[in-house]
Amino acid sequence: MQESYKTAAGELVFDNIDELVVTTPQISKQWELAVEEIKSIYRENTLQIESKLKSPSTPITLKSCNSTITRLNDTVSQINVLIDKHNSKLLNKASSLNEIKKRFWELMRWEYDQTISTYKSESAVNQKEESEIILDQNTKIKEIATCKQSISNLRKQTVNIEEAIENINNSLLDIGIVGFSVVKHGDNLYKIARSDMNSEVFHSLSEGEKTVISFLYFIELCKGEKTAASSPNKKVVVIDDPISSLSHLYIFNIGQLIKKTFFNSSLYEQVVVLTHSLYFFYELTHTNKTKRDETQNLYRIIKNSDGSSILSMKYEEIQNDYQTYWAMIKDSSTPPALVANCMRNIVEYFFSFVQKKDFNNVFQKPALSADKFKTFYRYMNRESHSLGQNIFDIKEFNHEIFKDGLKLIFEECGYGEHYKAMTK
Repeated sequence: MQESYKTAAGELVFDNIDELVVTTPQISKQWELAVEEIKSIYRENTLQIESKLKSPSTPITLKSCNSTITRLNDTVSQINVLIDKHNSKLLNKASSLNEIKKRFWELMRWEYDQTISTYKSESAVNQKEESEIILDQNTKIKEIATCKQSISNLRKQTVNIEEAIENINNSLLDIGIVGFSVVKHGDNLYKIARSDMNSEVFHSLSEGEKTVISFLYFIELCKGEKTAASSPNKKVVVIDDPISSLSHLYIFNIGQLIKKTFFNSSLYEQVVVLTHSLYFFYELTHTNKTKRDETQNLYRIIKNSDGSSILSMKYEEIQNDYQTYWAMIKDSSTPPALVANCMRNIVEYFFSFVQKKDFNNVFQKPALSADKFKTFYRYMNRESHSLGQNIFDIKEFNHEIFKDGLKLIFEECGYGEHYKAMTK
């Protein structure tokens, strides 16, 4: 009996029985309990048999393991069912993946049900509001178009230039011009009138006065519209050197008018002012750096034989006119007529204004009588208005000879160090 029992127990392979369980926690627990129970029965029955061998007259009863074996077999059956199910999934991989996706999205839908429901509800409300806004917008667009047409029709009936005339005349008085004024001429036109003349008044004005009256009219034109049917729009204003023909008495007033009318108004999108006057430049630029950086951009226009270019410029880079003349003659690409004119201006400024010497006497130096300086002497000693037409013969112009001639003037007059300082 002992040998038979050991052989039967050995068939269960006790040493490897624990390795059979690789499955769900519930089945794993069932298997472990059944295995431990059958091991316990084996140990108990073995001890009983050994006790019987020692005392054959003592009756014993071996414990049955049938129910435990049945549980083990049931567990194996459950494992086989899982294995078959897993193998079936592997055979139908695409279907299994679709099932996983379906279950995943069902889970997600359930978890985010509240968020999705809220979104759908708010989306419906927003779509309704959007439709109402679009409908209202289209209605407003039609109303605006109708209003613009009405404004245009009313402007045609109510054009009034009296205010513009009054503004121009007040500005003339502010500037100090009292010799003429602007009066109404017909329904929508102006004319200039003097107290002692009734016709051809415009031709009696000086260039400065013409510039002033034209600029004041330009200001009123910018404030209003070109035609009665026009509707107000944002404007870009370009003012090209309004003080070129003005007396210096008017420069301050014109500068103040530009700042008051254009710089301090929200009517204009952008204002561009071009000038070659250093005084006028300083009159228009903000002295406060922070305000200047916020509202103004500064540029320099450079013209030479290569064409024109526009460069950004810092406020601190501005030189006075005298320094600019020196910069022009040092640039080899500066046109010949401009080089000669700048040299003439340098000599005239330095010797006539700074040193109080007669302009013509500066050239009465024996050193300038050399043949190579004859052209230089001829151009320097002529009126500046003739320079442009005479010096366009490039064969006559030699940049280095002109620079040598200018250097010689300063050296002969005892200002060689000044020449060196300005040509660094």
